[in-house]
Order: sequence, then C-alpha cells, then structure tokens
Amino acid sequence: MQEKKEIYDISITIEDNMLSFPGDTPPHLSRVKDIKEADYNLSKMEVSVHVGTHADAPTHFIEDSKYIDEISPERFMGKTQVIEIENEEKITREELESIDIKADKILFKTLNSKYLQQATFNDDFIYLTVEAGQYLIEQGVKLIGIDYLTIESLNSDNFEVHKLILGNDIIILEAVDLSEIKAGIYDLWAVPLKLKKAEASPIRALLIK
Repeated sequence: MQEKKEIYDISITIEDNMLSFPGDTPPHLSRVKDIKEADYNLSKMEVSVHVGTHADAPTHFIEDSKYIDEISPERFMGKTQVIEIENEEKITREELESIDIKADKILFKTLNSKYLQQATFNDDFIYLTVEAGQYLIEQGVKLIGIDYLTIESLNSDNFEVHKLILGNDIIILEAVDLSEIKAGIYDLWAVPLKLKKAEASPIRALLIK
C-alpha cells in the first residue's frame, strides 16, 4: 500500500488589511461584477508583487540579472530542509555550522512564525546575517526561505544580504508560514506566477511529507 502524503500549505492568505511590509502597496480586492446582477462574479485586485508569501528573483537587487519569469519552475520545487533556529535575534553562521545541511533548499523556522500571525509589522524580527548567508553559499544552497516579510535586517543600509544571496543566483522566499511545520526534510512546491519582467511574484507554497 502506498504511503499517504501529508500536504502543508505554508502560504499566507492574500486579503485586505493583511500584514504588509511598511511602505509597500497593501492589497485591495474588489468585486467588479456580482452574480446577483450580472449572472457571474468578477473580481480585481491591486497588489504588490511582494505581497504575502512570495519569491524574490535576482533582478530585485542585481542589475541585468534574471526576472522571475526567466527562472525555471524546477528551481522552486524539490527536496527542502526546514531548519528551526534557536537564536532569538538573528540567524548566525555559528548556529548553522552546528546543523547538518541535507538539501540545497532551506526554509528557516524562527520566532518570526508567531509574528507572522500578527496584524501589525514587528520591527524586532529575526533576520539572516551576512556571515550566515555566505555560509549557505559555501554549502551550495540554491533557495533560502524565511518566516517573515523580509530576510534582511531593517538596520541594513545597503541591502547587503539580499545582494549577496541574489547576486549568487539564489532564490529568496519570504513570508513562508512555518508555524505548524516541524524541522525535517520535505518536498517543496512554490512556483511563482509567470510575470513578464517582474522582480518578484506571489507564490502558493506547499510542503509535502
């Protein structure tokens, strides 16, 4: 008998008044046609391509690099390791060096998972340090995800973590909801929309055990 697969939705629901990065375009969904009057429903939305659970392509910070529609869907799929971080301030190289990295796609579960459930933006979120990013590059990691709206500290002056990771052709996933996910190995399905010359895209991210 084939073993039953468990599927976990690690995406945030896109809706009005949802948690958004400060200064970003908040999503607005509205009904254009109503089934009671037009025999069908039709909606529209105004939204940032960085809304909710999303993927950053290299061109987000690297000039003359790949847009989201130029990246193979396979880059967003496959064996993925969820790593639970104990440090309550940041993801450090020292902590990562003590962990057996078993996949080239990594999702970090931190205290951010509880912040992601809150309605207002929390400035005191856990972020990836430059040194930790460099270590992941050395380990051959090709995709890095984190459980908050950005992987970078708000104190960064020049977006050095984004530039380091994206400059090495590594995909960034942000705002993955890992609140119900245990550390371990999964299959990831997190394919972005095929948006022409966009630097990012919302994704429907799933983990399969």
